[in-house]
Amino acid sequence: MSWWSGLNPAFSPYARWLVDVARQNRLGPVVTSAYRSYEQQAILYRRYLAGQLPYTVAPPGRSKHQLGLAIDVDLPGNRGSLAVLGAWWERVG
Repeated sequence: MSWWSGLNPAFSPYARWLVDVARQNRLGPVVTSAYRSYEQQAILYRRYLAGQLPYTVAPPGRSKHQLGLAIDVDLPGNRGSLAVLGAWWERVG
């Protein structure tokens, strides 16, 4: 199954575009998370509250991941380029 399979159909083309732009610019994008169920979000949130995660996690029911409207992208070895990738993302609205 592909990472975009659970995304909202209106959002999916934009998310795929962002990852493609990162690939074309040799940034080595890795999609670390896309659609998450309520249960998956709850597990992540509990881990966040326990101090087991280095990033903020929305409570279940409040994450755009559960709506298929969010992806998490990492650029291993190119983390300084995350700001550039974010700027591209902002440009497409």
